[in-house]
Amino acid sequence: MRALNTTEWELLYRLLEHLNSSLVTIRLFGHFAIFLLRKIPITQTLKNEIHSLLRSMNKFESDLLDIIYFEDEIFSESHLPPNTRLTEVEFHDCTFINCKLFDVIFFNCRFENCVFQNCDLSSISIKHSVFDGVLFEESKIIGVQWADAGIPLDVKFRYCSLNYCSFIGVDLRSTEMTNCTIKGADFSETNLSKSNCQCSDFTGARFVNTNLRFTDFSYASNYSIHPDGNKLKKTIFSSPDVLSLLDVYDIVIK
Repeated sequence: MRALNTTEWELLYRLLEHLNSSLVTIRLFGHFAIFLLRKIPITQTLKNEIHSLLRSMNKFESDLLDIIYFEDEIFSESHLPPNTRLTEVEFHDCTFINCKLFDVIFFNCRFENCVFQNCDLSSISIKHSVFDGVLFEESKIIGVQWADAGIPLDVKFRYCSLNYCSFIGVDLRSTEMTNCTIKGADFSETNLSKSNCQCSDFTGARFVNTNLRFTDFSYASNYSIHPDGNKLKKTIFSSPDVLSLLDVYDIVIK
């Protein structure tokens, strides 16, 4: 099957644009437009027109449309009430600054190459939502069930509060959690191999059968890691906190 050329794509786009604005049509067009933007090499002019139409649909059919696409947007001081539900919303190359999204429900959403700065994302629900190339800086992300997220999960945390988050069974290899407070978090069965966890506070965090091969805990503090109950190889620790690895043994250090 041959690929459609640019003219054919434009004709198809025009046809969809003039279809009746029923709920089904809007949903189908939303899915189709996002597929075009993400997968198909099209002209920049057509790409811009698709963006424009999606935004107009979002504005005038917000009560009907349940799939929305945002790209290169800056959300500043945005506040959503607790339990607000966003379904199948896509954010690409977006920046969130000083946003309060406490207890918001993100269902089957997608965040790609996005940045969150000084945001409150505590207790958000992220079932089936994808975070691909997302950076969190100086943000509160307390009590989030990261095992509910979709795949891939590619995130970085800097100067964040990740207290009481659950990462049970999550693949976080090569991730970054630097200068964070991660008190009471659960890393049971988590893959943290080759991750950067420098200068973070792990008070009360749980490590059980966690993959910590080549993980960097330089200048991290208050971790409690059983050497025999986790996977350690070339794991980096700093003194004096490294001595906590011996707490499980009945020995005396002078």
